[in-house]
Amino acid sequence: MKQTAQELINSYVRAQGLIISQMLRKSVEAKDWLHGIEPRNVRAVMKRIIEELTLVDNQVGSLFEEVPRSTSRSSDSSQRTLGGISSLSHRYPGTRTTGCTPGTGGGAWSLHGASTGGASNMMTSHTLAISKLFSDRVDIFSDVTLDRSSIVTSLVTLSLKTLLECVRLKTFSRYGFQQVQVDLHYLQLYLWRFVSDENLIHFLLDEILGSAMNRCVDTALMEPSVVEIICERG
Repeated sequence: MKQTAQELINSYVRAQGLIISQMLRKSVEAKDWLHGIEPRNVRAVMKRIIEELTLVDNQVGSLFEEVPRSTSRSSDSSQRTLGGISSLSHRYPGTRTTGCTPGTGGGAWSLHGASTGGASNMMTSHTLAISKLFSDRVDIFSDVTLDRSSIVTSLVTLSLKTLLECVRLKTFSRYGFQQVQVDLHYLQLYLWRFVSDENLIHFLLDEILGSAMNRCVDTALMEPSVVEIICERG
């Protein structure tokens, strides 16, 4: 009985993860990250992701017992602005920051492993990357237990790993990179509610932003205060 329940939960996480992963993949593919304007809003897909996760959390919560989760943000989470106080400023000490008006000066960042393939090759790479995530049962499903927090945490992890793989295959302008920074900070504001360990969220979000930074032709972090204003405005 327990094995059957475990298989059902794995299938549920996989199905829900596929919905969110496809949503993320399509949103990354549809946007021109090299020729956009300075970010003024959180992209709508990020709000959809939070809505989907909230729905799943409520569904799972009606079936499984609750493992205690934090009901308030930790001091680290409440003070941490992605791309500001995060480890990225230490990992990439030469990175510039800009406010609402783009700054001047500073050297451009070089690309590391930029893709030169066509659109079809890029789409194939995305599909293979997402397929690999779903086939990697050890990383994604082995630790899923029959409780609310574990199930939703697995889904959050799968979603962020998918986003990481998609970002690794794109090239970003300064404003494209800053849009990623804004979107990820918005996710950070809400994802902590779904997991028992905020450090997991911080690690994956930093990995995504760091990957986008490595794929950016002119890296400049947006000022943390500006990022917060955009995200609060929603």
